[in-house]
Amino acid sequence: MAADIQQIAITDALTVHKPARHIAYTVQVSTPTRTWSVNRRYNDFVALDAELRSSTGKETPAPLPPKHWFARTMNDEEKIRQRRVHLEIYLRTILTTKDPRWRQAFGFADFLAVPAQSGKVPDSFSAASWLTEEGAVGALLRTARAALLKRDALARMGDGAGGRAASGDARKALREASARTEALDVALSQLSGLGDGERARRADMVAALRAEVANVGRMAEAGFRPARVPTPPVEAAGPGASAAAAAPAGRVFGRRAAAQETAETRPLDDRGVVQLQQAKMANQDAQLGVLSGLLQRQRRMGEEIATEIDQQNEMLEHIDAEVTRVGGKMARAKRQMNRLG
Repeated sequence: MAADIQQIAITDALTVHKPARHIAYTVQVSTPTRTWSVNRRYNDFVALDAELRSSTGKETPAPLPPKHWFARTMNDEEKIRQRRVHLEIYLRTILTTKDPRWRQAFGFADFLAVPAQSGKVPDSFSAASWLTEEGAVGALLRTARAALLKRDALARMGDGAGGRAASGDARKALREASARTEALDVALSQLSGLGDGERARRADMVAALRAEVANVGRMAEAGFRPARVPTPPVEAAGPGASAAAAAPAGRVFGRRAAAQETAETRPLDDRGVVQLQQAKMANQDAQLGVLSGLLQRQRRMGEEIATEIDQQNEMLEHIDAEVTRVGGKMARAKRQMNRLG
C-alpha cells in the first residue's frame, strides 16, 4: 500500500506532555481510498533518516532540518513552523524522487503507519494464483525479518518501546506467513492439471517457506541482547607466568584453538550464543531435510525413468518380432506369386 500514497502533509504541531514534554508533528497521508494521520516527534524523523541511510547505503534525497542544541524549539512558534515546513519537504521529496529505494523501504512505510494489506487467504487457488500467493508469503517473511532488524537497531539506540513495537509487528507478520504457508500446502494437494515434476517443484517451494518461517521464528525468540563487557585478562603470578605469556598464539598440535569472537556473536551473551548456535544447527537440519526430499524425489524419478525405458525396450522387442513375422509372411507370399507367374 506504500506505493499507493499520493500525498503527504504535516498539518499541525502539537505540544505533548507525556512521557516528557515535546512537540509532535501530525503527518497526514493520503491514498486513493483513504486518509489517515500519525503523530511523530523530531527524534522519530532522525531515527527514520538513520534507518533509510543504513538500509539503502545512500544519503536521503533531502536533508533533515538541523537540531537546535542551545535554543529550545518548543517555546518558539516560528522555529516550530519552520521545522514543520522542512520536515514536510523531507517526506515529500522521498515520496516524489525518481529513485524509489527510500519510499520502498520498510522503515518508511512503518514511519507512516501504512496499514498492512489484508492477509485473507483465497478460498481456492488456480495454478497461477498459487504462485502469486507464494510470492506474497515470501514478501511477508522479508517484512518480518526487516522488522526484527529494526527491533535490534532501536534496542541499540535505547528505544525499548520502539523495539517492542517492531518485535510485535514481526511476530504478527510471522503468524500470518505461517498460516498462509499451511494454506498453500493444502491448496497444492487440491490443484489439478499439474504434472508430477511441477507438483514436486511447488512442494519444494512450500518446504522452503516452512524453513524460512522457522528461521525467522528463531530470530524472534532469540531477541536482542546488549553487547558483553569484556573482562580484563587476569595476570598470572609466579615463575610460570612469563612462560605462559610467551606461549605462541597460533595453533599448537594437540591443542584446540581458542574460539574467535565474530561480529555476529559479539553483541550476544553466553545464552544468546547458545541460542544462535542452536538456530544455526536447526537451520542446517531444515536445509538438509529439504535436500533429502529433493534427493528422494530424484531417486523416484530415476526409478520411474528406468521402468519406462524397460517398457520401451519390451515394446521395441515386440515390434522387432512382429516385423520379422510379417517379413516372413511377405517372403512366402512373394515366392507363391513367383510360382504362379
